[in-house]
Amino acid sequence: MNTARAQGFTFLELMISLALMSLIVLIVNAALSLGIRVTDKGEARTTENQRARAALALIARQLKSAYPLALQTESGVAVYFTGEPEGVSFVATTGRPEVGGLEKVTYFLRESRGRRSLWMRTSAPTLPSDLLNDREGSIRQETEILPGAESLTWEYLRPTQNQDREEWVKRWEGKDERQFPTAVRLSWRAQLGELPYEWHIDVPLTVRLPQMELLAPPQPPGRAGRRRGRE
Repeated sequence: MNTARAQGFTFLELMISLALMSLIVLIVNAALSLGIRVTDKGEARTTENQRARAALALIARQLKSAYPLALQTESGVAVYFTGEPEGVSFVATTGRPEVGGLEKVTYFLRESRGRRSLWMRTSAPTLPSDLLNDREGSIRQETEILPGAESLTWEYLRPTQNQDREEWVKRWEGKDERQFPTAVRLSWRAQLGELPYEWHIDVPLTVRLPQMELLAPPQPPGRAGRRRGRE
């Protein structure tokens, strides 16, 4: 009887072995599933980070190409640049060969089914009458820049009267200021994977004032003729 027990397993020992084997398989399977989920989340986070960096690069590039187009209004010369806490609109040099020249660029928030996203709208041709009356050009295109934006804020850097310090303001109206802000700041909070992330970017505007000589009234022909006669 002892020899038979040494040569094989009892039914109880077999059941215990199967239970331990099943437990090991479950642990290994759970570890593999966890590793796959972590890898998928890491890849999704990397993709979202790359998209956010691409969005920052696009916004910075367009702001740096902003052009202070001079507009003749009833109160004088103004430039087109409208800045609000949740959006900004300006004129920039276009990179699309089919449009050429200048185009109107507008960044705005759009909400759909409880989901907010940052969108960009471009329109051309850019005519002074359209800008003064807030009309869009015939060639329009809208693109989603940043999906899942929990919060987004634009700010504008304004020199103080003493010119020795500057302050960030929430709004900028180029028709009243008659120039661009010194810089534009964009801060947003977006959900990337399961963790919230905050981004911000400060973009200085090197060209701020319109070219006044383009609006200089032409000299009367008689006056020009007298000058040529004197010469």
